[in-house]
Amino acid sequence: MNNTVTVSLRPYSIKEEIWNCIIHGTGIALSIAGLTILVVLSSIYGNVWAIVSTAVFGVSMILLYTASTLYHAIPNPEIKKKLKKLDHISIFYLIAGTYTPFLLVNMRGTLGWTVFGIIWGLALTGTVLKLRFSGSGTKLWSIGLYLIMGWMIVIASEQLFTSLPRTGLLFLICGGLFYTLGVLFYIWKSRQYTHAIWHFFVLSGTTMHFFAVLYSCVLL
Repeated sequence: MNNTVTVSLRPYSIKEEIWNCIIHGTGIALSIAGLTILVVLSSIYGNVWAIVSTAVFGVSMILLYTASTLYHAIPNPEIKKKLKKLDHISIFYLIAGTYTPFLLVNMRGTLGWTVFGIIWGLALTGTVLKLRFSGSGTKLWSIGLYLIMGWMIVIASEQLFTSLPRTGLLFLICGGLFYTLGVLFYIWKSRQYTHAIWHFFVLSGTTMHFFAVLYSCVLL
């Protein structure tokens, strides 16, 4: 029996797709739980900035893991093509959503709002480009934009790092490293399960950033 899916938009074996769905399906459940925890604790220990910004972060997590799970679960080529765009676009919003609590709770001020505007501007730019263009040629600039957005924090690193507790800072850095190392498996298409491994790194990075937000922006 042939276990390979032949649709060009789905170049993974059925077993690979099952793992892709399991990992990011788990991400949906964890994201819903994470959103609930952050918003409830923010309402108890934080302020309106914490409530709104952690809600944005939580929704961005749910969007990404839902889009990814549906993309890998649904075989219909036309639906899959649309879900692939949504999957890639949602990465821009997860990055911007992750920045939001740190910028609005820990920083604000001129620098905080400047980085906030830039990062969400880049997310919107990436969205427009993804909707306007398609094909394998978009992959390289998409990855480049993801990495630029992810590491743009170095612009405000001194001010941000001094405003974070050590525990939150360690979780923040670990999350960034998980995402960055995971890109290697995202690019590496020649071996089976590398995409599932990429998904594991993404979930690990998101988990680290959840705790970074929890300890830095909520439980101050």
